[in-house]
Amino acid sequence: MHGVPGDAKPRAELMWYVREPTQDVCANLRWLANLPFIDTTWFGFGHRVALPWPPVAGTDFQTFLLLTPIIGPDKEIAEALEIAGDPVEILTVNLISHQELGLIKSRGLDPFLDLLDENDYPPIFDPARKSYV
Repeated sequence: MHGVPGDAKPRAELMWYVREPTQDVCANLRWLANLPFIDTTWFGFGHRVALPWPPVAGTDFQTFLLLTPIIGPDKEIAEALEIAGDPVEILTVNLISHQELGLIKSRGLDPFLDLLDENDYPPIFDPARKSYV
């Protein structure tokens, strides 16, 4: 990808932990996967993609937040994965609230990640999750 900073991996794969791959989830994952090619950009840990409306039925959250896997086997795969000799960043797709996005913008990602830990943030997407802010 063009414009990838020094320590970023040249390739990224997106992963979204869901109970069932609904049409909404699949369509959004495809759209997100194509976005770097459309905008000639790249994705990395902590990147956010804000939308004007909730992308998935049953939630009010409008912003995708990309993080690295926290589940052991996925973490191990993420650390070792290469495609055609290029290291690959595996990023998990998460939806966050407007208030959570505001916290990240005002105080940075670390305080928000602490909030996820404090609230035992479930790795599997829950459209009914309440905002932690």
